[in-house]
Amino acid sequence: MGRPASLAAGAVLVLSGCSGLGPTSPSEAALACPKVNIVRDLQEVTVFRPGGKDLTDLESRAALTDFTGSCDYTSSGVTVNVNVYLVAERGPALQGSTAKYQYFVALAQPDDTLVSKAYFDTDVTFVPGQPRAGTREELTPKIPLPKDANAKDWKIYLGFQLTPEQLNFNRTQVKK
Repeated sequence: MGRPASLAAGAVLVLSGCSGLGPTSPSEAALACPKVNIVRDLQEVTVFRPGGKDLTDLESRAALTDFTGSCDYTSSGVTVNVNVYLVAERGPALQGSTAKYQYFVALAQPDDTLVSKAYFDTDVTFVPGQPRAGTREELTPKIPLPKDANAKDWKIYLGFQLTPEQLNFNRTQVKK
């Protein structure tokens, strides 16, 4: 279970960096971690029951709230160790105690060319009487690089895999 937090009230700007894990020596600075970003429009997901559009139809909401990470260089490339924190809020239309979400991790070269995109399913279980719950997802994307190459300009993007309706809902909410 992740640490307690409330859902983000508004859209948070893209987060970047390896969350406080800066290089400690000049040689480590030369081989830095890639930039990790939570995509603004894909940071939150709101799930309504089929056909529903108002608060009484709300099953759940979730947000990717934070991440921490580090990276390990080997002769075959870089492994990025990322912990992503997801917080969910139960809605009145949720049947049962579990909400299901799908998120992605995408890897992009320095010029933003997408190299790969992987999808992950996660469940959040709500304790009876508690409207919020969370989880910590552990990810280890790998960047295939030649020996001594630097991943500092590569990018890792995180976000919920949304339907067109969910994406439109997020963008509409930001404008209000």
